[in-house]
Parts: sequence; structure tokens; C-alpha cells
Amino acid sequence: MPLFSLLLLALPLAAQQPARVQPVPHPVAPAPFFGTYSYLSYTILDRESSSEPIPAQGVGGTLTLRSDGSYQKRLTLTANGGPMRFDQDGRYTFTPGRIRFTHTDKKGQPRTDEGTFRLDKGQLTIVVAGFPVGNQSTYTLRRQ
Repeated sequence: MPLFSLLLLALPLAAQQPARVQPVPHPVAPAPFFGTYSYLSYTILDRESSSEPIPAQGVGGTLTLRSDGSYQKRLTLTANGGPMRFDQDGRYTFTPGRIRFTHTDKKGQPRTDEGTFRLDKGQLTIVVAGFPVGNQSTYTLRRQ
């Protein structure tokens, strides 16, 4: 008997079997993501200089992630004997575990920084890929 005929014979049997209902997993509500975070630390990994990340001194400021996809970065560091400000306003997008920041640099050119993020109990860690490949910046923040 050809395979097609066997399938036709089996069709009424399959129609008589009760459908199995698969349980639908209930999503776990994520910790609040949108809001303002305070910078706790910032490290730079420059593989040409060192195999270990170099911690920045005098880290402060805030990062605000808004639900409309806009962000405001107000990062301060101590360098060259005084505070240095790194301000950015732009847009961000994210998927589970990945984040992308787009802003205009000081020369008016569009720039995109991409990396990973992890939010755990109000602590946000963002690792941004650097140049050349293998270099990275790691930011640790706490939700306000």
C-alpha cells in the first residue's frame, strides 16, 4: 500500500485523538528597567595596554533610560587632576541581554555603541564593545 494511502487511512484516527494541551509558561515579571541609575564604577579594558581592566577614578553621575527609547548619560570621572564630564543624549534599543546606544558625537557625526547588559536586583551592568575588537568598557550602575 502506498504511503499516501496509509496517511489517508490514519487521518480519521488522528482526528479522534484528543488534542494535548501544552501548559503555557507564565512569564516572570522583569525587574523595572526604565528609570535613572547612578554610576558606581567604570572600567576600561585596552588589550594593547593591559590584560586587566583599568578602573576609572572618581566615577559619578547618572544614566536615565526612558520607556520611549531615549536616554540621557551624565557620567563624571576624575582625570588630569580634575573632574571630566561625558554627557550624551540619544536613543537606545535593547533585546534580551543586548543593548545599543545611538547618539551624535562632538563633531556632529552619528555614533553607535553596542554591547550587553544585565539587570539584577537593581544593579545594572553594561559592557560596551570597544575598538579594536576585544577592547571593552564596563559600567556598573545602581537604580535610584
